[in-house]
Amino acid sequence: SGHFGVVKRCRERRSGSFFAAKLVKPQRCRGSRWGLEMAQVEREVAILRQLHHPNIMRLHDLFASRTEMVLILEL
Repeated sequence: SGHFGVVKRCRERRSGSFFAAKLVKPQRCRGSRWGLEMAQVEREVAILRQLHHPNIMRLHDLFASRTEMVLILEL
């Protein structure tokens, strides 16, 4: 748990594999103190999609809504 979101353990129903779900709250309006800027979240997603290294967690999926973004990462 942190200032901008929470990381929880989740399980894929089909395969039974466990992942880390990073729930991030984006800013509702520009200049707001609460939440993370969408540009920062999009940058993190773009970097994680490009990297394939054994010491860096991989991004498996991304879900987005108006109120939050969920990054599914390897556990």
